[in-house]
This record gives sequence, structure tokens and C-alpha cells, in this order.
Amino acid sequence: MRATARESRTWWRPWGCESMHDVTAARQIARTVLQAAEQQGAGRVEKVRIVLGAMQMIDPEQLEFWLEQILRGSAGEGAEIEIRRNPLTVRCRACGWEGELEVPDDPIYHLMPWIPECPACRAEELQVLGGDELTVESIRVREAEGADEDA
Repeated sequence: MRATARESRTWWRPWGCESMHDVTAARQIARTVLQAAEQQGAGRVEKVRIVLGAMQMIDPEQLEFWLEQILRGSAGEGAEIEIRRNPLTVRCRACGWEGELEVPDDPIYHLMPWIPECPACRAEELQVLGGDELTVESIRVREAEGADEDA
């Protein structure tokens, strides 16, 4: 199950200003997980797998912490949370260079834009190929007890 669709983007606008705060991201993920569990008739969520792109600028430990807090008292309480980090992968529209870029780990970029450039030609016209996603990749649930009895 995907929480969001990933799309290719062009870097013509400043990044950093679109990043979700850890708590906001955790709330959206929890909502997605609990809705999916309810639709499946699950009594409990056992595991949640998340793909976190580097451009989201979210600390995976903080995301996990807030998810655990938000899921307390729900079908998701105690679920194992697995977060896979995806690096930022880009293609330069000016020279064709393709590869991974290091995303700065500096809180200032939550307040002001970080504008990356091509390491080969210094152009700022970069197409994101990966690393901008925040996706619920899968959810493992356990069926609600007595589900067959109610049918």
C-alpha cells in the first residue's frame, strides 16, 4: 500500500520549504496505516514498512518515536516499524550527469531552501529520480478476533 505517489520532479523551486515536520509526517502515516487496517478488518497492526527519501529531511529515529506515540491506544500500538532510507538520486538536465547527491544534515534547511547543484557542471536544473518519497510500503496485520463470528 502506498501512502503517496512518487513522481519525478524538476528542481526549479527551492527545496526544504516542502519538507514535512516529523510529527506531521507521523500523523499522516498513522492515519494511512489505521485506515488500511480498518478496511482489512484487522484487529492489530503487526508491522509497518516505510520508505523515507533523503529529501524529506526527516530524522528516521524521530519519525519512529512519533509514530509509536501516535499509535498508542490504537490497533497499531506495539507494531514493529521498519524505515528504509532512500538516497537522493538526480539527473542533470544540462549535462546529463546522473547519480546520488548528499543531502545536508543541517536543521537550517527546514527553515530556508537548499538548492543543490550538479557536481559535474554546477547547473541547478536537476530532475529527481529518487529520494523524495515518503511511502508506506507495506503493512502486516492480524485479523480481528471473532471476525468470522460476526459475519
